[in-house]
Amino acid sequence: MATNEIKLGINLRQNKNARNSGYGKYYPEIDTQTTLSLRGFAKHMSDHGSIYSLDIIEGVLKKITQCLPELISQGVPVRMEPLGTFLPTCDVEKPILNIAAMENADPNEVVKGVHIRFLPYGVEDDNITSRRFKQEFCSLEFRNIVDTVKVTVDGKEKKVTTLKPIATAIAEYKSGHEASAPSTGGGSQPSTGGGNTGGNTGGGSSHEPIGD
Repeated sequence: MATNEIKLGINLRQNKNARNSGYGKYYPEIDTQTTLSLRGFAKHMSDHGSIYSLDIIEGVLKKITQCLPELISQGVPVRMEPLGTFLPTCDVEKPILNIAAMENADPNEVVKGVHIRFLPYGVEDDNITSRRFKQEFCSLEFRNIVDTVKVTVDGKEKKVTTLKPIATAIAEYKSGHEASAPSTGGGSQPSTGGGNTGGNTGGGSSHEPIGD
């Protein structure tokens, strides 16, 4: 069970694709924070009781950023226990049709791109693959409902991400349902006079779905 005091925030986003089987449902995504720079990461390490100074840690990290791509560009995977392995993979631009076509083929025309991939270590106590990582390191909490809306600014349309705290969304949902629920108190019968109907339907109390 994770014991981290700092929680990993989980946001929820509604599936608005009507052709998808998950339409209308809310799916989790990580509430990512501001990206930490190399120097910020080095400071984080030095503040964790390290015997090495900030400058030394930063220097080692910078050297890693130089040597790691060099080795991977030569087809050499690099394993950093207990984190995992950095390795090269490639995307295809166009496949070679047959063996005869290999003779004059140019690999630069066959390979679209080369990626540095990370494969988490998954052995015994050092296993930090997805479920084990969640169990050992992450303390989760719900935070926001995320939505992406289109707005027009200075005549140009752009996408803007909005956040609504989940607790606020739940309170609004409950308030809307309570306001639209018919009254059953006192055993009174619905009135048909004066244009009134059973229950209070005035005042715009109809509920709108969360996240719209």
